[in-house]
Amino acid sequence: MKKRTKKILKVTSLSLVSLVVVVLGVIALAINFIFTPEKLTPVVLKVANQTMNAKLDMKSVELTFFSTFPRFGLKLTEGSLVSKAVSDSVWEKTDSLLAFGKCVVVVNPLDYFYKSKITVNYLGVEDASIYAYKNKEGVANWDILKTDTASVQAPADTVVSDTVRPLTGGIDIRKVSLKRANVTFDDRDTRVYASLRNASLALRASLYKERSRLSVGFKNDNIIFWQDGQLLVNRIATELNADVELERATRLLTLNDAGISVNGVRFDVKGTLRGDSARHALAVNLEYGLHAPTLETVLNMIPESILKREELTAQGEVGMHGKIEGWYGKRQMPEVTLNVRIKDASAKYDKLPYGIDRLSADFQGFVDLMRNKVSYADLKIFRFQGAHTDILADAKINDLLGDPDITFNTKSKIDLTSLAQTFPLQEGVTIQGSVDADLKLRARLSSIKKQDLGRIRAGGKIVMSGMLLRDVNKGFEFSSDASLAFVGNDFLGAHAEITKLALQSKRINANLQRLAATVKSTNPQDTTRIVDVECKVELNQLKGRMGDSLAVFCKQTKATVHLQPGDKDPAKPKIGLSLEADTLFARAGGIKLGMDKAGFGVSAEKLRDSLWMPKGIIGFNRLKVSAPQLAMPVHMRKTSLTVGNRVITLRNASFRIGRSDLTASGAVYDLYGVLKHHRPLRAKLDISSRNLDCNQLINALNVPNDTTQVTDTFEETPEAEVDTTASDLKLFIIPKGIEFELQTDLKRVKYDNLVFENVRGGVEIRNQAVHLNGLNMRGMDADMAATVVYRATERKMGYAGFDFRLRKINIGKLVDFIPSLDSVVPMLRSFKGLVNFEAAAESRIDSNLNIKIPSLRAAVHIDGDSLVLMDGETFAEISKMLMFKNKKRNVFDNITVNMTVQDGNVTVYPFLVQIDRYKAAVGGTQGLDMNFDYHISVLKSPIPIKLGVNITGNLDKMKIRLGKAKYKDDVTPVAIRKVDSTRINLGREIVSDFRRIIRRE
Repeated sequence: MKKRTKKILKVTSLSLVSLVVVVLGVIALAINFIFTPEKLTPVVLKVANQTMNAKLDMKSVELTFFSTFPRFGLKLTEGSLVSKAVSDSVWEKTDSLLAFGKCVVVVNPLDYFYKSKITVNYLGVEDASIYAYKNKEGVANWDILKTDTASVQAPADTVVSDTVRPLTGGIDIRKVSLKRANVTFDDRDTRVYASLRNASLALRASLYKERSRLSVGFKNDNIIFWQDGQLLVNRIATELNADVELERATRLLTLNDAGISVNGVRFDVKGTLRGDSARHALAVNLEYGLHAPTLETVLNMIPESILKREELTAQGEVGMHGKIEGWYGKRQMPEVTLNVRIKDASAKYDKLPYGIDRLSADFQGFVDLMRNKVSYADLKIFRFQGAHTDILADAKINDLLGDPDITFNTKSKIDLTSLAQTFPLQEGVTIQGSVDADLKLRARLSSIKKQDLGRIRAGGKIVMSGMLLRDVNKGFEFSSDASLAFVGNDFLGAHAEITKLALQSKRINANLQRLAATVKSTNPQDTTRIVDVECKVELNQLKGRMGDSLAVFCKQTKATVHLQPGDKDPAKPKIGLSLEADTLFARAGGIKLGMDKAGFGVSAEKLRDSLWMPKGIIGFNRLKVSAPQLAMPVHMRKTSLTVGNRVITLRNASFRIGRSDLTASGAVYDLYGVLKHHRPLRAKLDISSRNLDCNQLINALNVPNDTTQVTDTFEETPEAEVDTTASDLKLFIIPKGIEFELQTDLKRVKYDNLVFENVRGGVEIRNQAVHLNGLNMRGMDADMAATVVYRATERKMGYAGFDFRLRKINIGKLVDFIPSLDSVVPMLRSFKGLVNFEAAAESRIDSNLNIKIPSLRAAVHIDGDSLVLMDGETFAEISKMLMFKNKKRNVFDNITVNMTVQDGNVTVYPFLVQIDRYKAAVGGTQGLDMNFDYHISVLKSPIPIKLGVNITGNLDKMKIRLGKAKYKDDVTPVAIRKVDSTRINLGREIVSDFRRIIRRE
């Protein structure tokens, strides 16, 4: 019997295991080979898009079993839902209702067939972004379910198909989970905007025909709430737990045992929400109150970053409650009230010597976001006694959401040193000092926003002695003594004095020895004009620093600030500043500035909310500026600048940079745009100079300057501190963001080993390029006209283009001026005399400012009389072959040479020369490898025949052979004009090309 039983059990077990294995195998087969994501995804998308007025899209739909065991489920990945409820044509951002990273749905289909019930076992959404939008007409983008038109249009006597099973068992939602979600609510109808960051939700629901129940758990990291363009709530972390009941017949939603925590402080919420289909609105009637109304709970509202949580004993009556009541719907928002009352409360932390002996407060607040009623905040009384401190204050703000009317009164004596021993401050936090205040204040916020400060009504005094606030953990410390006294009832009058102020923080450091200010205003009778206010300030030794980029030092300063009605609109303010500073130093980034005897007389009139128009005069005795782009400082002496209409005007402003002196007159434009919007610095200036050392200036642009310390001296840099020789010249980069137009009158300019005098013409700087436009000058004992373009954006390579016109210049000095001519035209050094030289060329240049010959393109014209051929070896061979009379020195009567350089080749067009008893035409080509092929056609000679001389090879190995004359017809007037035209056209093309560089963006 036992054996039989064992056998039956064994067979049964094997059968069950086999059955389970077969079932699991079938399921695995179905999931992996039949119901694959590739097959399921289009089916699910088609069905969903047919039932919704929206477009659903996702990466994949996967049938799950093992991860949702023991039930089947669907896993959706990377999905998005775009609503068509608001806009059915052009897609807009407001149509993006939902986007998620992963969504898992687990349902029980058997309950639907056997119990007429929908059971959702699990619905989980992760990494979701929800954008709930309602337009001004009240149409919401979440209203996406299509209406069942078949049931609406069917006649009354039509029998509905029994294939649609009624849900008599209701809907059972066992678990809904939302993780890492960002929710945005944008209601243009009521002008409400709310944003929830990193929200999570846990929900359970049972939905039946008569009554439904819902359990909700929700929390988020931050809430932002705007209404009608004003930020009302920010940095609020909340947590909600609530049980909700819904009566379908009356559309009544009741909150039971609801609790909401705001930044860790819990409130109890109860009440109802009722839908009204006729008004298309929701009737809201909610009450909230502090969960545990004790003084301990109130003190716990102070962030833990300020007060530690320690044991305390508290007594007294504390109440905090309010209502949210009214309609929410199209252009409707409920009203909110808040009442806080603390009566005869006291508290003491166990480990501290002082405590709160008495605390009383009475506060009422009312907010109507629709502005049908006046919102207000009313602190009727606040009284704090204890720790040698007695604070009595009241305040009220009327028209809270309109133009707030602020009233504040206090009469207090505060011992901060004792208060620091009353509350358990965090480690490293220190508070010391005392405050004595007897103050009455009334003002409207609009007056402060419009800078109409004269309408502030204030009386009384505030005295702060030995004030010290320190937080070691945050690197913050503030200390000062200060007093503020108000005088007058019908006008604003005040005297303030601050001594020994010190502020240290991670971003700002400041030290002030003394500041005294006196304020007085006129009686504000005319409400259409800004009240006239004058403030006189005396400041002694101010040092300040913001981060590593900004620093300032001011020794002795007197200033008068005048606030008055604007000239164009008396309802807008005009601010005048008159300032005298003994010594002023400042640093902004790498730029250092120092002023001696500075004086400002400027005013600024407000034209729009953020637009002020300044004008006035800024003057100083001496000024020194250093910048990292320039190795030498810039010195200025006794100069005044005029500011007005977004223009800074200079009149004979004198500068000195090393050995160079400059005097500038003209205008600098839109300096505000340069500093605020990073626009180019634009200027139109007339520049004159007695001496300009380009060698020193170019070298200064290449040597980095140390600008890490704020300068404290006005001594000028010795002339020999930054010097340059001819071989030291390097490629230099013009700083970005400069657009200057200059007219120059320079008496003496030194460049390389050359000196130019009386340099006049235009200079344009832009696009990191310099354009010398039609400069006239005297140099190398010759008259010159030059147009030059130079551009470099890196230190390895640059660009240069030039158009030179030189009259009667010595050939030797010409080759010294343009050393590359010796490579292009090596025979040029063989001549002695004066020539006229014209050249248009462009080329790349290397880091030493040398022309890169392969990139050179040029058109050259040389014209000279009575030139002497000096090359002994070359002349000896030619004179011996041609039997010259004078074999030591011969003069060319006239030479006119045209040549072009292009694609690495030099072409010398045939030109006519006369020497000794010969008349000849000379021409040929030369390569960059210095190999040449020249031909001389002898047109007149003692020999009564025309012959030619071919000169080939290079300077080291030259071959001279006789041949036929090739240029018999190439030196006629017609041929010469054709050559001139070719050379001139190429020159114009080159000049046009390099001038285009300066205009290129």
